[in-house]
Amino acid sequence: MGLQFILGKESADKKQAIYERISGIMTEELDAEVFVLVPEHAKFEAEMSILEKLWQFEAFRDQDMMGSMNLQTFSFSRLAWYLLKKSPIFQQQQLSEAGLSMLVRKILMEKEQELILFRREANKEGFIKQLTDLFLELRSGRIEEEDLQGILANHAESGNEADFQLKLTELKELYQAFNEALLDKYLEKEVILEALAGVIETLDVQNTFVFIDGFYRFTARELQIVTTLLRSAKQVTITLALDKAYVSEPPAMHQLFYTAGSTYHTLYHLARSLRVQIMKDHWVAKDTDGYKDALLTLENYWIASSDATANKVQGSFELTAAQKEDIRIWGCETKQAEVFHVANEIKKLVAEDGYRYKDILILARTVEEYETIVKPIFDKDGMDVFYDKADAMKHHPFMDFIDALFRIRRHHWRYPDIMRLLRTELLTPPANPDNPQALEETAAAVLRFREHVDVIENVLLAYGYEGNSWLSKDDWYFATFRDENGNSNQSPEDRRMQDTSNEVRNYLRDLLLPFFQKMAKAKTGREAARNLYNFLIAAKVDKQMLFWRDEALAQGDLIQARQQEQIWKVFLNLLDEYVEILGDSPFQAAAFHEILLTGFQNATFSLVPPSIDQVVFSSIEGARFEPAKVVFLMGMTQEHLPAQKENKSLLTEEDRERLSGSLNNEEKYLHPTAAESMAAEPYVAYQAFLSGTEKVIFSYPMSADDSKKSPKISPYVSRVATALQIPVEIKHQDIADAEDTMAFLGSKQQNISQLVHLLRHQRATNEPVPTLWKYILAYISKDPQAKRIMQQVFAGLWHKNVPSKLTAPVAEQLYGKDLYLSVSQLERYFEDPYSHFLQYGLKLKERAKYELSAAGTGEFFHEALEQIVNQLKSRLIDTDNLSEETVKQIADAVLAELYGSDKFKILRTSNRMAFIRDQLGETIQKMAWVLNQHSRRTPLKNIRTEAVFGQMGGEQMLDGLDMPLNNGGTLHIRGKIDRIDLVNAGKENYLTILDYKSSAHSFNFSDAYYGLAMQMITYLDVALLNADKLLAGKTLPAGAFYLHVKNPFIKQNSFMTLEDYQKTIITDYKLKGLLLNDTAVLDTIDPSVESGKSSEIFPFNKLKAGNLGKKDELITLDDFHNLIAKNRANMVEAGEKILSGDLKLDPIKERPYTPTVSGPYRAISQFDNTLPENRYRKYIKLTKEDVLSKIKQELDENNQESNEEGEEQ
Repeated sequence: MGLQFILGKESADKKQAIYERISGIMTEELDAEVFVLVPEHAKFEAEMSILEKLWQFEAFRDQDMMGSMNLQTFSFSRLAWYLLKKSPIFQQQQLSEAGLSMLVRKILMEKEQELILFRREANKEGFIKQLTDLFLELRSGRIEEEDLQGILANHAESGNEADFQLKLTELKELYQAFNEALLDKYLEKEVILEALAGVIETLDVQNTFVFIDGFYRFTARELQIVTTLLRSAKQVTITLALDKAYVSEPPAMHQLFYTAGSTYHTLYHLARSLRVQIMKDHWVAKDTDGYKDALLTLENYWIASSDATANKVQGSFELTAAQKEDIRIWGCETKQAEVFHVANEIKKLVAEDGYRYKDILILARTVEEYETIVKPIFDKDGMDVFYDKADAMKHHPFMDFIDALFRIRRHHWRYPDIMRLLRTELLTPPANPDNPQALEETAAAVLRFREHVDVIENVLLAYGYEGNSWLSKDDWYFATFRDENGNSNQSPEDRRMQDTSNEVRNYLRDLLLPFFQKMAKAKTGREAARNLYNFLIAAKVDKQMLFWRDEALAQGDLIQARQQEQIWKVFLNLLDEYVEILGDSPFQAAAFHEILLTGFQNATFSLVPPSIDQVVFSSIEGARFEPAKVVFLMGMTQEHLPAQKENKSLLTEEDRERLSGSLNNEEKYLHPTAAESMAAEPYVAYQAFLSGTEKVIFSYPMSADDSKKSPKISPYVSRVATALQIPVEIKHQDIADAEDTMAFLGSKQQNISQLVHLLRHQRATNEPVPTLWKYILAYISKDPQAKRIMQQVFAGLWHKNVPSKLTAPVAEQLYGKDLYLSVSQLERYFEDPYSHFLQYGLKLKERAKYELSAAGTGEFFHEALEQIVNQLKSRLIDTDNLSEETVKQIADAVLAELYGSDKFKILRTSNRMAFIRDQLGETIQKMAWVLNQHSRRTPLKNIRTEAVFGQMGGEQMLDGLDMPLNNGGTLHIRGKIDRIDLVNAGKENYLTILDYKSSAHSFNFSDAYYGLAMQMITYLDVALLNADKLLAGKTLPAGAFYLHVKNPFIKQNSFMTLEDYQKTIITDYKLKGLLLNDTAVLDTIDPSVESGKSSEIFPFNKLKAGNLGKKDELITLDDFHNLIAKNRANMVEAGEKILSGDLKLDPIKERPYTPTVSGPYRAISQFDNTLPENRYRKYIKLTKEDVLSKIKQELDENNQESNEEGEEQ
């Protein structure tokens, strides 16, 4: 028995001493066995490295290959397998982390009624995981329930800390049950290590030499194994990176070598207590393992600066200019820039400095943080990278499949869950293994099924088929087009989509429904697990995963092929563990679902070792067995170095201090506290700094995409930069911003990308392209393939985001010789011609969604108000004597009819929709009351509602506006007027139109002039044009109004009488729009207005003198006629431009919701106001007087031109 320490700083070549000792043993003691113990993640690398190094010794140099049966490299778990593989203990079932969580869940279910503190948490998955982790930590620390009982007894005597005692009491009871459940029945890691310690004592290992390398701390269970090896093996040799031997006392927590020094101190005194011979420490002082002087200076500084007296020696560390090339610090604009420059530097090191990829190591605090950025950039450069982390199974489609399967049942066939299940493509037809063409046939079947899933998704979105719709025996209906009355018109394509969606729906329903029924009847966990397994086999999910495996093999992707097999095995293991532990317990569907998800979330795919020549990308805490030549330390910000340690355990820091202080046994201890972990951070940084022997490059991002705070450089790196006087090099994202453009040199493809940036910058600033890059451009142009790529890419530099104008013949083919347009289509053209082209020319539209849109709400309001007004008319009710109760009854009847119609069945689909339906109903009730109040206060009589014009119809159809166009065609205007009213004033009949709006509207003269607000004037024009059909006589315009359909909230601090309340409500519903500036007419339509008062309904008032107040809404009869004439001129102008092919992208800034600017066509138009060709159209706001004056002037000029043309003829 003997203990030998090999000590030295991190740079000391301690492994060479191991190799020399192993070589001597293998040549001098042929029967001796050599075990090398290393951390789990370094086992493969250590095994290869040891054999490679030994092969270089003279004793083995002449051998054709290097290997030895007596030399073994192990991790602790691998050593356990090696020594226990024939032991009965391995016949027990080994539980995964998920299985252990199931065991804890079962214990909590059994003891729930005994718990006080933890009773409410017992069914929460997060608590179960925390409790499982704590139990494993206690077992790893060799802490038994007796230890917890002793601590409880000590604290009971003090009578303090009642909460802590209650927590510890319940933890002790649960921990005892956990250990009893594991005893002689189940295996977990700590049981195996405990058994390993026991079996070593029974084996004859007196001729075994053990070398332990790569550890600077041990868990209590690992320390137990080391103790056993000290007692049994011939010699144990342990390497540690230390500055001195800590024999008398361990280092203080603030010291750099606190962790490793404490380990030395513990092992030294443990060996003494065991009476194991402790040999003289082997110090490696001069052999520096190939480290360059700059790295050694960095090491010396870091050791010195971590000492309390560091300030006295900081000035003595200087680097030469050449040495500063070996230690560099980069401040990068973004993470993307950081990864880009790291990739470029690696390419440069390999191409110019003779390095291999295997000589280069990339370290970050977590691989996940940079992985998604590193992969595309390095793959683009053709660099092979080994990511030293196992991929999580939670991202595999099978996990989504299981999750969606249970969610469909729990949430009763919701759209998101159904589509998630179908999108996994695990329900597609499997390959026939007997058919040599199976892969091709299955791939084709998958594509067909994918198309079918796309179809059913469109149908689901359009019609909202969820819940009971999936269970109904009736086939689904689908049509994409509805006419003005809401009736569906089904095309052949609609019929095909309908049939396809019903086919998928019936397949899925017939497959899932029996499974759900069986799961509902399952009494125990065993039945449920059997049902799930049988369902997956019946659905041929396993066959589909085999197809994925075979497809990956055919493509040469062995890793992907292995993953399909691994996840299926993990799933079967989860089911086995569930049946074993919870199989006889009452089945709980939610818990079963959660258990499976947790099992997948914690599971990882096995890691394939790196190939011969790969860049390794690893975590900063996953130290390698051998240092690389060059190391890049990425993400060196203050958040990552030092890392901010957070305690997520059930035990608080105070609890841990109490427990640790009460354990009177140095061989039993918990994991390090947050303070101890933070104390180890300088040592972690020390190891990372020395992970490269020739170069170390620190980098950090100066901005973060996901945070408003700018990251700051790590204080550790900042200390190094200050003390060693190393400047921070700024690495830009864009080559145009960089002074040193050589840093952006890369592959041809990369250089083309950089040339694009330079040429764009040249165009914007007129600054010349650097000479170097001109030569690069000329050189790349000689490569025909690269030249073709450049031509395609560079074309974007001269591209202008301007739509091409259509020729008149093409426009006529697209729209037709005659134009049939609605007012809203004309307004859209004046708002932005390109939006009009996309919407009404190409007829592009988003996928139909089953939702109550703003248009749907407006349609509901219109139909309800139309029916209410028509019922009032049909009953010939005298509105003066119409009670509010009668109005309410009429409104209720109308609403009941609308609620029951298929057109508005969406209002019956959910509780949320029921609430919206009630809100809409209240609004209609209020509007019915308002319309009744209006009819009482004005003699205006309704003569037509929902008056359709300009379309093919019956006798009730009004004539539309028809205007000739220059191409010989005609512009036909169509639409629907919500309401037309009539009043007689003196000898004349006056007509008004009313338009219901679900948002506040008023007449804007500027918009009317520019063609942006044509609706009101057009409707008035059509009503006057159809006077004979409406009234059989001549009429004049009295007004055109908007009525805001709403249910207002009245803010009033003081008490209001009913009369005041009603007056306030009526005023809030005052009509907005245009009125004829004629006192006699206004006195007729609202005779209640007295001098000095305003109308409660219409937008006018009277002054005290009796004359009308000045209002923008008041215009003369000539103004009405002029507005109508201008409106018609705008229509003709739009028609001519549409048929001429004018479709320029020309939005107005004052209209921010233009489809091409911020709507559904934004992705097509790519409108960008920063581009010189994409500017907003200038919109000059005009007053009422300006508009009327300009219109009169234009009409006069047109009349003069017409007269001159007539005279010439």
